[in-house]
Amino acid sequence: MKSIISTQPTPLETLTPDAYRHLEHATSLKGLLKPFKGKGELEYLAQVARETEAQLCRLMEAVALRAGQPPFSLLDIRLVLQNTSAGSTFLRWRTRDFARMGVAVWERQASNKALPQTVREALHRFECERIALNLQMSVMHSLYRQASTCAIKMASAERLLRQSTPAAEISR
Repeated sequence: MKSIISTQPTPLETLTPDAYRHLEHATSLKGLLKPFKGKGELEYLAQVARETEAQLCRLMEAVALRAGQPPFSLLDIRLVLQNTSAGSTFLRWRTRDFARMGVAVWERQASNKALPQTVREALHRFECERIALNLQMSVMHSLYRQASTCAIKMASAERLLRQSTPAAEISR
């Protein structure tokens, strides 16, 4: 393996704060921790969560693309995007032949003493980025689902109130 993989340090930029700069809504929960006055605010929160998911997906794509470059493309491991049936995307480790998937695939490569230390350290950074991005995607997708569900429930409650309130009282 040493003949294939260079022992020279691998230039690898981790995800920097600049990579996250466009995710301004994701860094603050102040918009979440307030009284919601109606379904419109919840729909807006769901929209922001969905937009943030798309931005996180672009970051995931960038990480997967970097992990697909040499010297990592020479390894028996791939970092791939996996779309779920729930509608979100996660980064997963897979073998080159797609026979196995999961952290065990990464552990096998990262613990391979035949690989240069720089490559193992880079694999470690990829794994840390994968873990963090998957967490962030999971939180955003859950926030989207919850906000969407709550907006529907709030709209239903508003409809029920309008239906049960006499017209004369509504016009006041």
